[in-house]
Amino acid sequence: MPLDDPELIADFVTESREHLADVEGQLLEIEANGANVDIELVNKVFRGVHSIKGAAGFLGLTTVNRLAHSLENLLGKMRTQELAPTSAIVDVMLRAADALTKLINDVEGSEGTDVDAHTTALDRIFAGEADTHEPASVRRSAPPVAAPKLATAEAAVVATPRGEAAPSRAEPKREVSASASFKPTVAENSIRVPVGVLDSLMNLAGELVLGRNQLIQTITMDDHAGIDAVAARLDQVTSELQEAIMRTRMQPIGAAFSKFPRIVRDLSAKLGKQCEVQMDGKEVEVDKTILEAIGDPLTHLVRNSLDHGVESPDVRAAAGKSTVGTIHLRAYHQAGKVRIDVADDGGGIVPEKLKQKAVERGVITAEQASRMGDREAVRLIFHPGFSTAEKVTDVSGRGVGMDVVRTNIERLGGTVDVESVPTKGTSIQITLPLTLAIIPSLIIRTRGECYAVPQVNVLELVRVRVNEAHLHISRVRDAEVLRLRGELLPLVRLDRVLGMPAASEAAPESPVSVIVMETGPRRYGLVVDEIVDSEEIVVKPLGRHMKGCNCLAGATILGDGRVALILDAAGIAAADLAEHQDLGPNIDNEAPSGQVIPQDVQELLLFSVEPDDRFAVPMSLVQRLERVSSADIKMVGGRRLLQYRGSSLPLLRLEDHVVAQPLSDMERCFVIVFRAANREVGLLTPHLDDIRQISPEIDGQTYRAPGVSGSFVFNGATLRMIDLVELAELAYPEWFVGANDQQPLDSEGPLVLVAEDSTFFRKQVSDFMASKGFRVIGCEDGAAAWNYLTNETHDVQLVITDVEMPNMDGFELCRRLKSHATLGSLPVIALTSLASDADKERGREAGIDEYQVKMDRERVIEAVTTLLPRRKSKSPSHRAASANQSEPCLSV
Repeated sequence: MPLDDPELIADFVTESREHLADVEGQLLEIEANGANVDIELVNKVFRGVHSIKGAAGFLGLTTVNRLAHSLENLLGKMRTQELAPTSAIVDVMLRAADALTKLINDVEGSEGTDVDAHTTALDRIFAGEADTHEPASVRRSAPPVAAPKLATAEAAVVATPRGEAAPSRAEPKREVSASASFKPTVAENSIRVPVGVLDSLMNLAGELVLGRNQLIQTITMDDHAGIDAVAARLDQVTSELQEAIMRTRMQPIGAAFSKFPRIVRDLSAKLGKQCEVQMDGKEVEVDKTILEAIGDPLTHLVRNSLDHGVESPDVRAAAGKSTVGTIHLRAYHQAGKVRIDVADDGGGIVPEKLKQKAVERGVITAEQASRMGDREAVRLIFHPGFSTAEKVTDVSGRGVGMDVVRTNIERLGGTVDVESVPTKGTSIQITLPLTLAIIPSLIIRTRGECYAVPQVNVLELVRVRVNEAHLHISRVRDAEVLRLRGELLPLVRLDRVLGMPAASEAAPESPVSVIVMETGPRRYGLVVDEIVDSEEIVVKPLGRHMKGCNCLAGATILGDGRVALILDAAGIAAADLAEHQDLGPNIDNEAPSGQVIPQDVQELLLFSVEPDDRFAVPMSLVQRLERVSSADIKMVGGRRLLQYRGSSLPLLRLEDHVVAQPLSDMERCFVIVFRAANREVGLLTPHLDDIRQISPEIDGQTYRAPGVSGSFVFNGATLRMIDLVELAELAYPEWFVGANDQQPLDSEGPLVLVAEDSTFFRKQVSDFMASKGFRVIGCEDGAAAWNYLTNETHDVQLVITDVEMPNMDGFELCRRLKSHATLGSLPVIALTSLASDADKERGREAGIDEYQVKMDRERVIEAVTTLLPRRKSKSPSHRAASANQSEPCLSV
């Protein structure tokens, strides 16, 4: 009988799980080393199994002890190099390790489990009675790898017999609920926390007690003046406590990655393929809940990459590839979120074939297929019921999986997208929040009720004036749309989605507030009555009676004690946009009611310090806009900082660096967050006036000064254009020392041609390129650039072009270059103010290598240095001839 001490057994289970956590990967590494046995690695596995055996014997767990003992015997022989780790032997050891893990996870029922098959196989190898010299046949006979249970919904469909009809998606058991989707296979009921984190929690708890005592005393003494100070202290301690508690739940994503080498090994054998796994960023940490939820979706993606992506060895050899394919898993932090890429170097996805199959299966119509770009076509793999498999197997082909993967990821507040290049491979990109417990949200109001919108799904906020609503909001194909920067964005009215009587869409009496939402590849505008504020919210589950509402993701309690429902961006898109699946990029350039959609415009954020002191910055350079309390801004070392999202955000004030009115004292102000020198910086301003799309005639001389690139007149007022990067350089010159000292790729200065019809932007680009050591030729349009480039006496190594230009636009210039016999290898960067998905698709078809935003100097230089050919410049005399032949271009 096992020892009847639950606490001791719980400790044994926790410790044994740690020993077995990496044993699968370690055994695979031992197998990969072959005859060159890594003795230290074998010793590590041996010690772990030995510890499990000893503790199991002490606790009276005879089955665990017996299996661990047989496994330990083999490892002992490998330590002394009496036994070589062939694939056949490692197969047996892996299955034994799996069985041992199951015994540990169900320790109470372990004594009734039959492990004779495993111990017999291990003991026969130990005694030298088993044939272990035919690894290929053993690997071919590896047991099938069961399909992961992505969700209750998928499990139900996969289990359907081939001859029977699958249940309808409308049936209750097809519903993918959060509780069904994210339930881990084996729930961990304990977690190890560093002692330092616990010490921090104890200190913060003490600070919280002190703050409570101060608050009680202040209230007792009726000291209203002291309440603000106590409240500020409590707010700070609460924020620090929240961050410390979050750290206790953070786990390395390597725990989810560790199983994939085994999965790929076994599935490769089953499919007759050869494939290896590369993993980067295993140390990246995410919340424990997210880690448990992404295991099954990632497993499906890896299996999909191996089944659909990686080709068989003979096909790869015929294509000139290595016979061994590669699946690359990479995790990293990006913009406050976690990004996971699952990429393969297989055959990729051919968009035309995908569209053809989608039409054949009734997923889309032939008309939709004809309008669909390659990017959209590749995203068809996420469509429910769609599969690219030629036949149904136990690995794939049932038309479930990728849509459930997307649903599960979006339920976590994340997004999933795909990129694929035929013959080169496919990459699936997953973006996830760091945690689900406390999330930054936007509080909005509709019909008098407050709702929370997770900021992870919010791209931007748009306010349409009453007198301009008829210009920006129209109907296309019976769908209400918003014209935004040359694109038509589908609109969703929140009151209609929630079943309220819809307000009239015609002639609004007040400005229309639109939240631009993103969920996966979908973008849409959510129309609400009012945008209240931003707030960090604590997520609470919905009651049972509201579980069926896919538009809601939970509930929260606001600071004033009211309950607010949390909106589900993916659920709203699915509920309201189902009948308009083809809206979005397909209608980018359809102008409602015969309107002409301008393309060559600037989207500018207009702000002011005083009514007569107005400024603008390109919206494309703005990361986000925040409204903060002035009390949260601290002076540290003579510089302003904002404690923001777990780190310090440097803050700039205009009057410190340019001639401007000083900021007046106010309780709350706005922060324009942007990036400079790979850091986030905030610019303080008391007033955000508007976000407008205009075509300004910018004067680059009158008001030109450090931090100010020029000025323009709008609605009768003069606005100065702020150069955000230059402003940051004035404040923090030390950040830019390395960047300013960077030498161009060619010591004599590579020649770059800039085609731009705006004198202001042509000079802007030319000046900062020249400051980096490049030689620049400026041309006033595409025709002038083409005439210059077709002259044989030049050594231009890269072309930067505007998109919209007279005489010849950037697309036509690029098409001509790419089809030219000698100029076809020239890299081309499209430099534009606005770039819709349709424009980018046209650019890719024309051969444009990269899109960059005007005035984002750092990104342009980064793109140039990446694409610039590393070749020697031609002779000085050749370049001199080139300079003399610069007409009709403008030599800069």
